Amino acid sequence: MKKIIALAILLAAATCTVSAKLNLPTKKLGNDTYYYYEVKKNETVHDIASKIGVNKDIILKYNPSARNGVAKKQLLFLPVAEFDNIAKQQSANKKVTNGDVVTHIVKSGESVYGISRTYGVTESELLAANPSLSYGLKAGEQLIIPAKPATGVAEKFVYHTIKSGETLYGIAKSYNTTIEKLIELNPGIASTNLQIDEVLMIQPNTTKDIIVEKDIKQFIPYVVTAGDTYASVAAANGISVKVLKDANPEMSKLKKGKTIYIPRDAIDKQVVNTSSLTEEQLENTYKDKFDEVYNDVHMPNKDNSVNISIILPFQTDMANRNKNARDYDEFFNGFVMALDSVGGKLTKPLNINVYDTKLSPGITDSILSLEALKKSDIIIAPSESDQLGRILAYGQKHNIDILNCFVAQSEDYISNQRSMQVNIPSPYLNASIIEMLRTKYQDYELVFLDDPSETTKDIYEEIKKYANVSKHTHKTLTIVSDLTGKSLSRYLDPATKYLFIPANGKEAFINKYATGIIEAKAMRVDCRLELLGHPEYTMYLKKHKDEFMAMDTHIYSRFYLPDNAQSRALNSKYVKRYGSKPSNSAPNMSVFGFDVGMFLVNAYANNITPGDKASAYEGVQTNFFFERANNWTGYINKSVRIINLTPNKDIKITDLND
Repeated sequence: MKKIIALAILLAAATCTVSAKLNLPTKKLGNDTYYYYEVKKNETVHDIASKIGVNKDIILKYNPSARNGVAKKQLLFLPVAEFDNIAKQQSANKKVTNGDVVTHIVKSGESVYGISRTYGVTESELLAANPSLSYGLKAGEQLIIPAKPATGVAEKFVYHTIKSGETLYGIAKSYNTTIEKLIELNPGIASTNLQIDEVLMIQPNTTKDIIVEKDIKQFIPYVVTAGDTYASVAAANGISVKVLKDANPEMSKLKKGKTIYIPRDAIDKQVVNTSSLTEEQLENTYKDKFDEVYNDVHMPNKDNSVNISIILPFQTDMANRNKNARDYDEFFNGFVMALDSVGGKLTKPLNINVYDTKLSPGITDSILSLEALKKSDIIIAPSESDQLGRILAYGQKHNIDILNCFVAQSEDYISNQRSMQVNIPSPYLNASIIEMLRTKYQDYELVFLDDPSETTKDIYEEIKKYANVSKHTHKTLTIVSDLTGKSLSRYLDPATKYLFIPANGKEAFINKYATGIIEAKAMRVDCRLELLGHPEYTMYLKKHKDEFMAMDTHIYSRFYLPDNAQSRALNSKYVKRYGSKPSNSAPNMSVFGFDVGMFLVNAYANNITPGDKASAYEGVQTNFFFERANNWTGYINKSVRIINLTPNKDIKITDLND
C-alpha cells in the first residue's frame, strides 16, 4: 500500500506548546507505544486538543478521519515517541556561547606563522598556549589553539577538533547550526566520513527552517460488517493480518458493529527549525543527499560543460605594452596548445572565454559584471594585485574557483575558499625541505655555508633553527674567500655523510665554495658530499652544470623545465604554430600555460575536485598536487620538485609529493 503524504506546514510552531508527556493511558500496538483517548459524548477535536494539551493538528496527523468529526467511544492515538522527542528537542535547543577547546595536529609543510594565520590568532598567542613551539614545529605534533569565545552573535566563529565517534550531525546539533552552514564554511568536507583530529570552522547559532520527512502510522476507524474477517479486512487495505491484529490487540475475532482501527503508513512533511531536530533526525534528513547539498552550496547553477575564463591584462591595442603582457601572451599560447592536445578527447563541451583587462581596474570591474562570467567553473587571474583582489572576491561571492598562477607570496588561500595558488607558499616550501632533511638526510651532517657579505635566505635560517632544535648533527663554515679542498677536508670526519647548505642563491657565492667541495670529494673518498641547491641555481645551469654535477647537487624548486624530448617537441610545436620562439624565461611561460591548460581541462572535464588525488597532474615544467591548507581554506599546490644533478652526469627529477 503506498504511503500517504501528510503536509503539516504549521506544525513546527504548534509543537512548541506541547508538554513533554501526556496525562493519558498508553497501549502497545505492534512495536510502538501509543497514548490513546476515548472520545466522550458531543466532544469535538478542538475540545479534545484543549483538554489533553496538544494542538489539534497533531491529533489529525495520526487520526486523519477525525477531520470529518469524531464519534462517542472512538479512540484517538498519539505516539509516545513524538512527545519524548519534543522533550529532548526542548532541552537541547540552547544557544551556544563558548567554543570547544581546539587541538590542531601539525601537518607536514605547516609553519607557526601559517597556523596562526589560519586560526586568526597571533604567533605570540599560539606560542603562549604551546611553550614547546619554542623548540620547533614537528609534523604530527598536537597544538592547543587559543579559544576565542562565541558570544552568540552570528558573525563569531569557533573551531572544533573532531573526536572519535563524532558525526557531522552531532556536531551541527552541539553548536546549534546547520549541515548547510558546516558545508559552506568547510568545503574540505567531501563526505560525512569525518577524520579524527580534523578541525572544522563553525558559526554557532545559525539555524534555519527546513522541510523534513518522517514515516508515521495513521489510524483509520472501521466498523465491522457481516462476514468481515481479519484476513478480508487486511487484504482490502493492503496490509498483513499481523499488522491489523497488532493494531487491535483486545479483539481476537471481528464482530459485526464493533469498531477496529486500520493502520496505514504515511509520510509526514513538516517545516521545522533545525534547532528542534535531534541528531538522529538530522542524519535521517541529510544522509542520502549529502552530495546534493554540497553541490547546491558550492557548485550552484553549473551546467554539463567545462567553462574556463581567462582574465589577464594582454594590453591589446595599447601602444606601450609592458613585459608582463608578453608573458601573458606566451602563457595563453601555451594554454591553447594544451587545448589542441586534449580537445578531441573531451566528453563534454568546453567553453573558453578570454578577457583583456588592459591593466585597468575599471575594465576588470566591467568584465566581472558580465552575466556569462557566472557560469565559469574556474577563472585564471592575473598577478596585478588590484585586479587579482577583485577577481578573488568575485570567486568567493559566486562560488567560482580562482586560479592564482602568477603570485607566489600570496596569502589569499587562507581567507578565500575559492583561491587556488599554483606556487607553493614559502612557509610550506621551507617546511617541505625540512621534512626531507628529517627523513632522507637524517644520517647526514648538515654543513651551513655562511656568506657574511650577503643577506641569507629565509629557508637557510629555518633549516638552522630545525637543526638546533632537533639536534640534527651540524656545523657552520663561514666562507670569506675561495674555499679549497684542503681547507675543507680538515672539517670532515672519516666515513661521514655531509649535506652542504649555502646561505643564499647568488652566483658569486657559488664561485667561492664550488671548487672546494669538488676538490674535497676527490680527496675524501671515504666521505659522501652533497649540496642543497636553491631555486636560482636552475638559471645557472648553462654555466655551472658540470660543477653542480660534480658536487652531487639537489636543487629544490617550484618548477623545472628539463631539456628532453618532450620539452623540445613542445617548443617545436610552438614555433610551428606561432612563427617565433618563446622567450627564455624562468619559468618558461608558454610551457607553464600548457601545463595549466592540461591540468584544468583534465580535472574539470572529468568532474574531479582539485584536492582529490585523481586530480594530480605531472606537467612538463610544473606539477600539480592541490590540497586545502585546512577544511575551510583555499587550495595550495604542494608540489616541490627536486632536481638532482649527479656525478654520473645524470639529471633526476622527483617531486616530494610523489
